[in-house]
Amino acid sequence: MKHRGKHLAALAIALIILSPLAGAVTIDVRPGESIQAAVNGANPGDTISVQSGVYRECLNISKTVILKGIGRPLLDGSSIGSAIVLGADGSSVSGFDIRTTRRTGIHVLSDNNILENNTISGCLDGIRLDHSRSNFIALNDINNNTNGITLYASERNIIANNNIRDNNINEESDCGIFLAYSRDNVIQDNDLMDNGDTSLSLRSSSNNTLRGNNIFYNDWYGISLSESSNKNLIAKNNAVGNKDAGIYLDSSRENLIRENTASDNSRGIYLSYDSNDNTLQGNNVSFNAKGLQLATHSSNNTLQNNTAKENGYGIYLSFSTGWNLLFSNHLIDNGYNAYDMGQSNRWDNGSMGNYYSDLGRVFYVPGGLGVDRYPMAELER
Repeated sequence: MKHRGKHLAALAIALIILSPLAGAVTIDVRPGESIQAAVNGANPGDTISVQSGVYRECLNISKTVILKGIGRPLLDGSSIGSAIVLGADGSSVSGFDIRTTRRTGIHVLSDNNILENNTISGCLDGIRLDHSRSNFIALNDINNNTNGITLYASERNIIANNNIRDNNINEESDCGIFLAYSRDNVIQDNDLMDNGDTSLSLRSSSNNTLRGNNIFYNDWYGISLSESSNKNLIAKNNAVGNKDAGIYLDSSRENLIRENTASDNSRGIYLSYDSNDNTLQGNNVSFNAKGLQLATHSSNNTLQNNTAKENGYGIYLSFSTGWNLLFSNHLIDNGYNAYDMGQSNRWDNGSMGNYYSDLGRVFYVPGGLGVDRYPMAELER
């Protein structure tokens, strides 16, 4: 996993710095001793320093402490419960190898916590946030769980620079990062690979930022927005080798999808089921069966300054789409550069159309009645 220090530095302004309280002490825990007993005996602000070894217990953190693993101790919650439950605000967990069976690795029920540099595997959810705010989750290796990270009704959290892979165990709805009813979160610079159905899935979640993530080889989608996931920013992500779409929208509106790369998917970027009023701008899609596809009543979207190169179809509009505006796109060496079976889609903005590698003075878009009356000459690059 790449350690993107400059991005973490930019995120640091959002981090609640854990300053030990006056008189705070460090409590050492060694193999054969109980971490929970040390937590119970600690005062708020103390550091629990856990030495390398195996600890078979579940922890309930009900006071503000710094829980620090030295030499990557293994915390095994077995099937008893979640390995760690964070119920106190402002705690920190770092440096652990965490496992449990059909439970949660770290279950966060509080705010302003730091979870970093842990390895979490073999859980139902690696990390789960419930009604939790302003947590910082970074530099973790989360693998071989059912879901990697789940946020439920949680706000203003930062998830950055994690390696999230192979979270596809024993479930049909497995995901790398899953947000439900959550808003104003930042998901940035994570590496996500082979996470079952979808690596990054939003359901009824709005005003989130998904930026700079690398997303590879999922059974369905790289990024998926559904059930009115509106007004999100999806920018500068790289979605490669997903069996359906690199980026998929279902019944989601007013999202800005900008400067992403989607290649070697079945579809690069795919809008479906009344996904209206979205803006696709400056994306690069290549080597997909369909580069940019709109279907199932997806209307009033704007596609501007995208590049679709060497796809089966560069831009494909199905018969039920309408009133979309497409201009300043570059469609190069696709099987069909553009295909439009919809109604009243506009292929120019009145003064500027699109560039087609099979350019003519007027471009009649195959599939229906679409006409670009102002096709562009290729720009020098």
